[in-house]
This record gives sequence, structure tokens and C-alpha cells, in this order.
Amino acid sequence: MKNANDYAKNCLKPPKAFFDWCYEQMPTYVWKNKEKEIIASERNHNEVREKRLTKKSRLTFYDRKENFMTVLCTKKRIEIQTYTIVSKFENGKQIFLSYLLNLEQLADDNHIKIGLRNIDHYEFGLTNTGTMFSYSTQYLLLYQNNWLNRIGEISELRYLDLEEEYPEELPHIYKYRRLIEFAQKIGAGELASEIIAQRLDMRKVTVNWLKRNKEFFKKSDRKYSTWELKNEIENRGSKLIDGAEKYLSSRLLDEVPNGLSLIRFQNYLIKHKVNARYYVDYINTLKDLNISLSESHILPKDIYKAHDEAVARLNAMKREVVRKEFAKRAKELKELEMRVQGYQFLLPKDAKELIEEGKSLEMCVGGSSYINSHANGEMTIVLIRRANELDKPYYTLEYRDKKIIQLHGYKNKNADKFLQEASNEWLKRVNELIGGEIRHVS
Repeated sequence: MKNANDYAKNCLKPPKAFFDWCYEQMPTYVWKNKEKEIIASERNHNEVREKRLTKKSRLTFYDRKENFMTVLCTKKRIEIQTYTIVSKFENGKQIFLSYLLNLEQLADDNHIKIGLRNIDHYEFGLTNTGTMFSYSTQYLLLYQNNWLNRIGEISELRYLDLEEEYPEELPHIYKYRRLIEFAQKIGAGELASEIIAQRLDMRKVTVNWLKRNKEFFKKSDRKYSTWELKNEIENRGSKLIDGAEKYLSSRLLDEVPNGLSLIRFQNYLIKHKVNARYYVDYINTLKDLNISLSESHILPKDIYKAHDEAVARLNAMKREVVRKEFAKRAKELKELEMRVQGYQFLLPKDAKELIEEGKSLEMCVGGSSYINSHANGEMTIVLIRRANELDKPYYTLEYRDKKIIQLHGYKNKNADKFLQEASNEWLKRVNELIGGEIRHVS
């Protein structure tokens, strides 16, 4: 049986060009005075630092070490390799040392992970890369050797349609490659993308499950959530109306008013192009106002106008109480406000801000349930702005129980990977700053 050292010894060997590229990323030095010049390295470097040469110049020293990643493959295996490159200087000459730090190998239906523990000694399991993200490869410099195209041409993943994937996604893709291939072959591209992006519970999504539901997903952009909605509606003795999935999820079916048929409800959402969350918030606002749900109230002719009027009426009743609670929370949770990767995270100072946010982004964050829940500390709503457009609503975030519960933009649009990364970093900082505990207002 192969041990970790065997895998390290027999791993694929990166080309010389990879190491040359790694060296380029490391700064070098030139020392000089009027009579003499010492050039530490004749290689190409992205950064050359000039220093004045004197009798006291230190020319022998350890400079730094950095980690770099490359993806290699053959017909039978894919490897994600992380190398540590050490830069040091001896008598003014730059010397590089390199060694394999981590290796992930995908072959024979296995995902092998090994890491360097001591000099020339490897063990199973990855070694911390020394970054704040521990074992993650996401923030390492990646060698651009056209690896994705090569994987798509010769590896076991060659039958898949892969676009703009990241190395850290390869183990998941490799594990579920047969399911992804099946979905892509029947034209279920959206479902395949969800599997690749790891957005589904893979205990439920199996090849047998997809075979049973092949006709539903075949040649369509239907998502797994659409199947969930269809399944739940059929369990309630009704049927899914095509297009309703844009506005309704299975989790909101329990919020449909009693006596209102699911067919009629779906058609109403489609006709008015209104998200079910927005509609449910409208119904909850009526309940807070103790208004009986008559026919005209349940299905108003103008849901947006009816919603705004109901919210305005409720706010008029609670405005002063809510205003004080908003101001108190904004003061107590000031540390949640920060700039991260080009985005500004802000707290709403009053209920009107949330109402305007909801109107601008056409989402239900301005509804009474969100206003009340933020005011009483059940959740915390955070407004996200681009750093150069602080007055323009962009995305909103719901923070609760040490987690980001929701992150949505215009018409409940999901965040892209850049905002997701920034939001996750914000979450990490917040939980470190306040110990993961929101100080609820009393």
C-alpha cells in the first residue's frame, strides 16, 4: 500500500517554466554606489529593489518564502500541487530553494491529499499554507499553464463542459463527474452548473434520481429548486405553473393564505411579476395591522401599492419606537460597518432606509417583518454599497446566528463570486471582533 512519501516521490513533475515563473514573482535587489554595482539575480523579476551599497550593506540574509500552485494532468490523473519557494541571498547573490508543500491527486476514483510535515517527510492530509484561509488554495498564486483546457482535452474530465472553474473545485467535480456528464448530455445545463458550484445536497442528487427526473430537466434551464417546488406542489394535490418558479420557492408554500388555491396564487405571482417573499411580507403586514384578509386584500390589483400603503400605515403606528431601536442598534453595532475589498458594509439608521432599499432593489427587505426583526435584534440587516457609490443601493445582507442568512441584490439577484468573497471576509472579521455574538437591544 502506497504511503504519503510514495505519492510525493511519484507526483507529476512541473516544467522548468513553472519554477522560472515562481522566481519572477519574488523581488530581487541591486546594490550600487559610484564605483560598484552588485546585481543579485540576472533572471526576470516583477520587482527590482535598488539599495545603496555601503561597507555596512547586508548581503547575506534570508528574504522570504511564498507558496505557488500549479495544476497538472495526464489521461489517468489530475494533480493540484502547491510549492513553497524560498528566496535568500549569499554575498549579494539570490538563491532559490523549492519544495513540494501539498499535493492533491485525483485518480482511480480517489482524492488523495498529502502534505509536508518535516524535511522530506509527507503525511496524508494537507499542510497549512500559512494564510488566514488555512488549507485553502483559493488565494495562492496560480500558474497559468492552460490547465483547464488540458484537463478538458485528455483527463477523465474530458467529457465535461468546464468553464472558468477553480482548482479548489476540481475534487468535487471529479467526484461527481458522471452525474455532471449525464446532466450536460441531456441538456440540463443549469442543473449541471449547480452541481459544479456545490449548491446542492449531493446525498439527494444521484444518477438514479436524475434518471427518474430526466424528462423534467431535459433540454431546459430548470434548477433543482424548481424540481423541489414542483414536487411539493404535487404533494399538495396541485400542479406547477410554468414560470412560477421565478417568483416562488417550496419553502414559502406554507405561507400561502388559507383558502387560496395554489393554481390561482401562482398565476397571480406571474401576472404581477412579484416575488412570493414580497407578497408574504404584505400579508404579514396586514396581520400586524389586524386587518381581516378579504378577497380584495388577499389579491390586490396593485400589490406594490398595497404593500407600500400597508407598510407606511404600520410604520406610522410604530415609527417612534422603531426609530429609537434602529438608532440604538446602529450605535451598538458600529463595528459591523467596514470596507472590504471595494465594498462598504453599512447599518441602516432608520426604518425609512430599509423601505427605500426595498423599493430601489425591488425586494422585500423594506417590509414590516424585516424592519421589526432588525429593530428587536432577531436579525441584523446590513446594507452593501460599492465603495465608490455609497449612496446607491447595491446588495443587502441578513446576519443572524453568526451566519450570513441571505445576500441579495436587485430583484433578489444572487451575489457574484467577488461579493461573496468580500462578504465571507466581512463575516469572519465581524465574528472575530464581537465574538460571533450580536449584542441584542434590550
